[in-house]
Amino acid sequence: MVITTTGIAFSISAIGLAFCGFWFSKAFQKIGGLRSGSRTGILLSVYFLGTAFQHGILAFGALFFVKNPEAHYAVLVIDNFVLGIITALAVYLAVYILLPNYSPWPATVVAFILGLFVTGLTITAHPSPFIDVNGSINWNMPRWTELPLYYLLLFQIGAPFLIFTRNLFQTTTRYVKIISSIIVVATFLGLVNISLLFGGFLKNTDALETRIFDRMLGIIGVLLVVGFLVVPMILGWAIKVKPHDES
Repeated sequence: MVITTTGIAFSISAIGLAFCGFWFSKAFQKIGGLRSGSRTGILLSVYFLGTAFQHGILAFGALFFVKNPEAHYAVLVIDNFVLGIITALAVYLAVYILLPNYSPWPATVVAFILGLFVTGLTITAHPSPFIDVNGSINWNMPRWTELPLYYLLLFQIGAPFLIFTRNLFQTTTRYVKIISSIIVVATFLGLVNISLLFGGFLKNTDALETRIFDRMLGIIGVLLVVGFLVVPMILGWAIKVKPHDES
């Protein structure tokens, strides 16, 4: 096991996303689960838990296979395939929620095909990730593989950004606004982060792009942990002690 900032960052983000997914699952059960007739809650839960799993794959590879390029390459292939599935779900959700008069399936199929295409490019490119001077993982992908992967990530992160941005401005419930704000900020930071890593803005800058990526990803993970674990715990404690204080 080798400690890398990339492995730590993806571990933190995976934990934060898992708590986010569990929160949505719990909220969905409170409104009646599948009996409520709405698929949104369960699909959002699956999306965030699936993304947590995808980040967990990268964390596992960055911590345990960093000195084994072939094994790390296999981890990347598996992760990109999982990423394609999660992105297809994200696109389905975006169309289902934001454009209810349109079928979400054509866009969903396109997103899934893009995921398969990226997986195929990863197999063809056969990248050999390595640790750079900052202790971060350089995925060592050629530009013709990075660019489609960048578009796939834009769809994966951009879909919940659009969904919760609309929700933020439409809801009148304070707690829902808080939850929406957390996800909007987290996904916005995620969009900026992948753009800095794959957009080519920081090329030839002595691994500055990987250093920024890891730290910003860690910040996103901490934000999600605070928003979906710490804050609900504090609010739950406050609700429990309030009647006692009034008595």
